[in-house]
Amino acid sequence: MATKKTTTKKTEGASAVSSKPTIEPQAHPDSGLSKKQVKALYDKLVSERDRVIQGHGAHLSDAISNVDPLSDEMDVAQRHTEQAYLMRFADKERKLLVQITNALEKLETGEYGVCEGTGEPISLKRLELRPWTRYSVEYKEQVERERKQHQR
Repeated sequence: MATKKTTTKKTEGASAVSSKPTIEPQAHPDSGLSKKQVKALYDKLVSERDRVIQGHGAHLSDAISNVDPLSDEMDVAQRHTEQAYLMRFADKERKLLVQITNALEKLETGEYGVCEGTGEPISLKRLELRPWTRYSVEYKEQVERERKQHQR
């Protein structure tokens, strides 16, 4: 279970507790991750979350911006195509944001770093590449094989 630390600031002789506690992220005990590795993955997730939030907002605002009413039909058609693309991209960013948020919640509760399908540790290399991943490579490959068999 992650522990929350509150930071204290000295203000003119009085101490005030910061309104935003800092999280000490923790991985699942079976994950095999050190505190340093967990902290690095946590920082990477927070950074990625901030990047995705910023991009998501920009893509949505671009997609819903007004079209010049005096544009010709070709310009309007091109703008609609661009809007559709930006909306799809924003939806993918929203889904990624959900995955990142879930990973951050797991770090807060101490459930991070183990495969949701098997309960086995997820390799550090996979977590470094996709820190929001929920499954080990082996389990994900198994799921993909089973899906292909059911599609036949």
